[in-house]
Amino acid sequence: MLTANTQTIRTKPAAVLVVGGGIGGMRAALDLADSGLKVYLVEQTPCLGGRVAQLGFMFPQHDCVLCRGTADHGYGCTRPSISPAYIQHNQHPNIQILTNTRVVDVAGEAGDFTVSLRREPRYVDIQRCTNCGICAEVCPVTLPDAYQLGMTMRKAAYKTATRATPDAYSIDKGPYCDDCAKCEQACPTSAIHLDEQPRLQSVDVGAIILALGYQIFDATELEELGYGRYPNVLQALHYERLASRSGPTEGAVIRPSDKRQPRSIAWLQCIGSRDQKNAFCSSICCMYATKEAILAKQRLKDVQCSVFIMDERAFNKEYSAYFTKARDTHGIHYNRCRISAVSEDPSTHDLILRYTEANGKIHEECFDMVVLATGLQPPESAGQLAEILDIGLNKHGFCETDKFTPLQTTRPGVFVCGAFSSPKEIAETIIDASGAAAEVMRLLNDRLNTYPTSREWPFLSDASGFAPERDVSGEPPRVGVFACTCGDTLTEDINYPALVQQASRLPGVETAEIVDFACFPEALGRIQERIQGDHLNRVVIAACSNRTHESLFQRTMRQAGLNPYLLELVNLREQCCRVHDGQRDLANHKALEMMRLAVGRVQLAQPVYKNKHQCRPSALVIGGGLAGMTAGLAIADSGYDVHLVERSDRLGGNLLDLYYVAEGVNPQRLLRDLVNRVRAHQHIALHTRTEVVNHSGHLGDYTTGLRTKYNGTDETFSVEHGVIIVATGAQEARRHPYLKSPGVITQHEMEEKMIHHPEEIAALKDVVMIQCVRPEDTPEYCSRVCCTNALKNAIRLKLFNPSCRVTVLFKNIVTYGFREEYYTEARQLGVMFVRYTDAEPPQVYFDHDYDQLKVRVRDLSLDRWLDLKADLIPISTSIVPSAGNAELARILRVPLSSEGFFEEAQMKLRPMDFMREGIFLAGMAHYPKFTEESISHALAAAARAVTVLSQSDSLYLGGVVAQVDPAKCVGCLTCTRTCPFGIPQIIYEEGRSGVGGLGGAAFIDSALCQGCGTCTGECPANAIQLVHFTDEQMMMRAIGGLGTWRVPVISDQ
Repeated sequence: MLTANTQTIRTKPAAVLVVGGGIGGMRAALDLADSGLKVYLVEQTPCLGGRVAQLGFMFPQHDCVLCRGTADHGYGCTRPSISPAYIQHNQHPNIQILTNTRVVDVAGEAGDFTVSLRREPRYVDIQRCTNCGICAEVCPVTLPDAYQLGMTMRKAAYKTATRATPDAYSIDKGPYCDDCAKCEQACPTSAIHLDEQPRLQSVDVGAIILALGYQIFDATELEELGYGRYPNVLQALHYERLASRSGPTEGAVIRPSDKRQPRSIAWLQCIGSRDQKNAFCSSICCMYATKEAILAKQRLKDVQCSVFIMDERAFNKEYSAYFTKARDTHGIHYNRCRISAVSEDPSTHDLILRYTEANGKIHEECFDMVVLATGLQPPESAGQLAEILDIGLNKHGFCETDKFTPLQTTRPGVFVCGAFSSPKEIAETIIDASGAAAEVMRLLNDRLNTYPTSREWPFLSDASGFAPERDVSGEPPRVGVFACTCGDTLTEDINYPALVQQASRLPGVETAEIVDFACFPEALGRIQERIQGDHLNRVVIAACSNRTHESLFQRTMRQAGLNPYLLELVNLREQCCRVHDGQRDLANHKALEMMRLAVGRVQLAQPVYKNKHQCRPSALVIGGGLAGMTAGLAIADSGYDVHLVERSDRLGGNLLDLYYVAEGVNPQRLLRDLVNRVRAHQHIALHTRTEVVNHSGHLGDYTTGLRTKYNGTDETFSVEHGVIIVATGAQEARRHPYLKSPGVITQHEMEEKMIHHPEEIAALKDVVMIQCVRPEDTPEYCSRVCCTNALKNAIRLKLFNPSCRVTVLFKNIVTYGFREEYYTEARQLGVMFVRYTDAEPPQVYFDHDYDQLKVRVRDLSLDRWLDLKADLIPISTSIVPSAGNAELARILRVPLSSEGFFEEAQMKLRPMDFMREGIFLAGMAHYPKFTEESISHALAAAARAVTVLSQSDSLYLGGVVAQVDPAKCVGCLTCTRTCPFGIPQIIYEEGRSGVGGLGGAAFIDSALCQGCGTCTGECPANAIQLVHFTDEQMMMRAIGGLGTWRVPVISDQ
């Protein structure tokens, strides 16, 4: 007799665990959530943000650190958060944030893990905390503030930062807490529970991403530098907090010893890096020291800034220009030496540095302040977590990865991003994070879009939708006003009964009432009941900031059957109570004016809708090199079709001529694997000998014209697709006077010679390598890969031919990260290094007396000229943009950087996005990169593409966009010149004649418009209106808008 098998079949989880809530973990979580996967974002501290949250500004653009993290931010936003999806009341429905949490056990395999988590108590209910701060006010315990690095004090009831995510207080219930329970008793919302206990939680996930970040080297280990002993010796992060507007001094840079502004500051580089104990470069210190010095120059009028540096490692996009500006424009002095000790004048607390200059002279200089550019170390929890996860660490304690799989750990299904794998800056961490997300999407391709989300409204929601919207057209305004007291914390400055009474008398107001904690479910339910019961069609809520609460109230509007845009918020907390603290009359006066204007504006509001589009489930990848093939395969492996376009007849790009790498692995094996996989993949259509000739469309619906050249004939055809990845690569410059001399070759040719003509290498006696060789008509920038490539060849040459004398002429040796080891190895093998300057470049000549090729160079340390014999002179020429970049940029309407590479949307936080939505950037089309960096960048672009493709038929575009009245347009072209996205066009067609001499009128595609409002403000004819921000809504002339203060001050009597 057969019996049924009643065993439940386990469904493999469509979820991912991201460990680490810094900038990398947040970016990875967002991409995964947008692709329809559930994400558990685990952070062991009380809030997200990591180290980045402690910084004030990002180099080289000095943007606010937490701004413009996603395309949702549009253009020039004002720092709402790293991403709107992390604001508590607009949190992504697919992301569950688990703070105060750590991993304690992992079981299972790739695709099906079970992870045990330990959640430490916060003692505060996040959902009920209103940030009133009363708990901190009554708390008797004072502790050093770790966020401010101990420079200020905080209470045991505290918030890590003014704006934290989650945006709630936490209780630090350590041995210093005497359980007085004053905070619990004082909390007006009963949000504090001091009896809360740790708890275990188990989650099932298909993959794990480690984004642990780094810890900063502890400078107290180097007693000779005086940190911890001399008050005016600071670590760099201390200086960052001083310079930050949210720092302990609100941006004022002062000496800790006497609180006066310093007149001279010295930065000491490579503290905890490039030494015997830490034999790697921390990669970021040169640039953040330069940034801090520039900030000092901008804040302090006559300050003298000196940076003591070994090598200028400005190896990223626009970094060289930033460094040059610091030196030449701001007058920052760079001294090439390493300080071994710092002493102090005990009477003044001034600091004395003694150092040897390049010419050998000993110099002594006094400074008011010394900043130690401390390096990056593996995170403190790395060892324990590696043991739990059963993953390998390298000899430095960072996560072990392979050259060609830079985001995979030693355990399948566990991926890594950011500084946990090697020291990295912000942009590289963001790239890694999205790249790791792409690896997960590939692994869990059959589970993508399991949890679809909707962007139909201005808030994120799941795809379940809402009840039908009520049609309010034709109805007279029926406004409901709800004034929130936030648990009476705002009533000290505002007379709420009088405010509500006055509001109820305003024209169009149907109801006005006071609510307590409008953001709580009870109050939201009450507002929803009043909307439906009183048939309200407009709502004004006087409460907190739009940045943090607007999406919450918009969601309530939609749940009540109203369009979310029929809402107006009055920010009483920030714009009244905080700025008029203790000035009750002024606060009341302003509150009523703001209420009056809000009621007037909301009556002019109209429903706003986005347009639903169907996304074409395919991608166009332009470029068949390493980045293009990697991106194409990642998208194809995720289940979407790919058109891979390569203008030559072979795949591979620069990888075709790369025979070996410094790490010792074989790149040709990688090439063969990629080419074979591309040609065999069922989702990839390969187009060789093909180039882009035209392009049209918008996000999710592009049409691109291609031309294929074969056997002397041209075939033109079009492909339709939803996204584009630009991966056109770069090339080695072949123009320089050096190359006219016999015996001068490029480093690439040197590599070929070693592989194909080893007998010639064996015969060499003297080799002189010249670095930083740049054609005169090209911009100056660091090509990033040249120094390591030269060292790779020099090491290989010395190992093959030990008797050969190898000399490297350089301006700076740029071997960042773990590549510093190759610099050390080359010196140990006897390779000689001679520094030169731009003012006196090396001279290549042929000595006829000795029948010998020679190089003449001035040795700065010896202060004399050297004539070096050379049998061969390999030179490192610039890596320049690919030919055709300018034409492709014109066709796609995307910008190029000053160096000629493609320009991303935002250098730090969106390094794989263009300003034009749906077009992404990968590999050396962005900037010169190593193999593993191009792979990571390609994977990152693929992840961003998949987040769009996974939206399938639920892509919403438009909404708050600019609209043109052609009858008013004079064809002046102002909008076409000022739009940062290049969207407006002049259209010549019937019905759009305009009133100008051009005969046409401007047209703005709502699917492309980003809603920044630039064109609206600039149009001299007032022919352009921004939806929801029309002139009528902004001016409100009928009620005396624009700050007309014409109502009496509310009296308490």
